[in-house]
Amino acid sequence: MKTRARFLLPLLLPLLLLSGCNDDRLQNAFCENGGVRLLVGGRIAFTYEPNTCQMAFSRDLKEFRAHTDNMSDFFVADFTEIPAELGQRLSADLVWTTEREVLTRKKLTLEVVRIEGDEFWLWSSAGRIGLTVRILE
Repeated sequence: MKTRARFLLPLLLPLLLLSGCNDDRLQNAFCENGGVRLLVGGRIAFTYEPNTCQMAFSRDLKEFRAHTDNMSDFFVADFTEIPAELGQRLSADLVWTTEREVLTRKKLTLEVVRIEGDEFWLWSSAGRIGLTVRILE
């Protein structure tokens, strides 16, 4: 048993380290790009285009929504608290569309990783999900 552990440990350790690096790389790539959008597992699930989309934010509901004009594609984030400062950790229920279905993630833990004006970049390491929202006044 000890011999197996000695053999497997050197093989598994680089894989564990690489998985952490991939998450950092994914988060950094997400933070480099601007614009309201939703990234899930390295793929863009939704991008806000001003000519064909709408967005809304409700302070009372702590809810951000972005959708196409015909509402065929969208994402909605219901926050436990309003994003306000860098490093802030909060939770949200997230709903978004794919080509075939509507997906949901409940109680997703997010961290504010970048702020620029009224736009907030939020990242979930556990879910490998990033969303950029605009807090509209």
